[in-house]
Amino acid sequence: MRIDFIGVGFGRSGSKWLANCLYEHPEISIPKFNLHTEINYFPEEYETMGLKNYIKKFRNCDFEKRVGELSTLIIWNKKSAKLLKKLFPNVKIIIYKRKEEERAKSAYNVAKYYDLVDDNSLSINEIKEINQEEYVKPFIKEFGKNGVFIFDMDNRDKQAELNKLFKFLGVSSFTPKSIDERLNTSYSNKTGKKE
Repeated sequence: MRIDFIGVGFGRSGSKWLANCLYEHPEISIPKFNLHTEINYFPEEYETMGLKNYIKKFRNCDFEKRVGELSTLIIWNKKSAKLLKKLFPNVKIIIYKRKEEERAKSAYNVAKYYDLVDDNSLSINEIKEINQEEYVKPFIKEFGKNGVFIFDMDNRDKQAELNKLFKFLGVSSFTPKSIDERLNTSYSNKTGKKE
């Protein structure tokens, strides 16, 4: 069984929106549950459950199409790039990212909504931003620049960005119904009101 692509981008960067756009494409097949949750299998679950259990997650996919998935936690473990290259040497990597300040604020708002941070323990100005490039480099090193697509979630022309991604995946241009939808927007307060 082959996996054609794996999205390993950063959380709070539009992964649910991108999953919906990919799911709607007639030449792409991702597990339907990937629209609601991510597999996030590598490397931890792989180390305890093996590859066979991962492959089962694609049992309802159409292998006449390009098959893949999106998982935001993969990028955080620096062993992931090397492991994916070993297991799937021809897989294409999609890294979706947005401005770090906006991504970090969104993550903070979600954590605050779910009471994962004390209202007084951290202010929005104290959020630790990460150097995204540090996490991208291992994937470029393992898969090369031609094997990694950086999806710019800050590009306002989503269709142009999607067309570049579709070309990278070897499928035709397509306009998904979800293109103008905002999915899984960050929570702005504890009442459940979304931004």
